[in-house]
Amino acid sequence: MKRPARARVGPALVLWGLLLIGGCAPLPIKAPTEATPSSWQGRLSVKVDAQPPQAFSANFALQGSAEEGALTLTSVLGTRLAEMHWGADTATLQTPHELLRFDSVDAMVRHSVGTPLPLNALFGWLKGSAGAAPGWAVDLGDRSAGRIRAWRLAPDAVAEIKIILDPG
Repeated sequence: MKRPARARVGPALVLWGLLLIGGCAPLPIKAPTEATPSSWQGRLSVKVDAQPPQAFSANFALQGSAEEGALTLTSVLGTRLAEMHWGADTATLQTPHELLRFDSVDAMVRHSVGTPLPLNALFGWLKGSAGAAPGWAVDLGDRSAGRIRAWRLAPDAVAEIKIILDPG
């Protein structure tokens, strides 16, 4: 006996509905482990009270560690602003107009931002650890919501870093 077409469609619709609902469920946020490379994405803002004042904000994708890694900065429209790569003995900064080479990641950051930043501590902050950096304070109170704020009071110019991480 042949089933009516209507009876065959019902289970298919239920299955399709379950797939749609399951597809909308948020994915669990995975904590980085030592076995897998660390990576983060989101929005970054840096302000430095220097002469002249320095400030920028961009979307970012960061991979690696303070010793070896890569950082890509893009505008809100998706235009690549800069790409940085660093390792033990070298660091490169690629902009749309030039490729610059530096002896260290610290020299590259100082050139790019106008002041040194505590990279070791920054990677710790991204992982949720309030590691100390001389002259810097960090607020990880909203880290579970993907927000990190750090500021330097001494010994150089006052600086502030704000990070908003993309979920997942």
